[in-house]
Amino acid sequence: MNNLPHWNEAMYKIDKSFPHKFKDYQDSLHENHVTATSWMVEKLRSAIEENGMKQGAFKVLILNSWLGLPIVPLLCENMDIAEIHCIDLDKEALELSKLFHKHYAEKKFIKFTHDCLDIPFAFDRLNQIDADIVISLSTEQMYPLKELTTKNPYAMFALQNSNVIAEMYGINCVNSCEELAEQSGLEEIYESDQIQQTYFAWDGRKEYDRFLVIGTKK
Repeated sequence: MNNLPHWNEAMYKIDKSFPHKFKDYQDSLHENHVTATSWMVEKLRSAIEENGMKQGAFKVLILNSWLGLPIVPLLCENMDIAEIHCIDLDKEALELSKLFHKHYAEKKFIKFTHDCLDIPFAFDRLNQIDADIVISLSTEQMYPLKELTTKNPYAMFALQNSNVIAEMYGINCVNSCEELAEQSGLEEIYESDQIQQTYFAWDGRKEYDRFLVIGTKK
């Protein structure tokens, strides 16, 4: 509840300055996205506990962070987070993200950085970031991540993708967890799983698979 006054501030910003961003806010809380995000955090915590990764004060890099909803609150409320690097090409989304998550910066003293970068063309810069965990909930919307390593060669990558190929949902959809791991350059896999979700197209209700892989490149 302590976070809500800052959400009000963010909604005021949307109302007065970015009314076109209300749809983004609405979509960020869509059932599919919320389910996929909570699933990711649950699997990430499990992978950390089961594989003896250092506990606490994690430095997290979020690719295509968008508004940071609901991934940032879920991370900050369920894990010990020291830093979060939010990366997105949308400057307005990053500006709103700062407001939505101001509580964690001011009250929990989590260090935030918000960088407006075109991820596939910024690997050199991203590879200088010291991160323990790299998260992307939408790798279908970017080129393969084989060249992304971060400054930490043992960083854990937690990635999702889908097979909504017919609708051209992304430029880089996959058909399996194995394909997602291979195109991301993961060598050791800690968790892999898939769930079924639905969407509505012009010809009715469609089902698709969402894939999740967590692992390291060494």
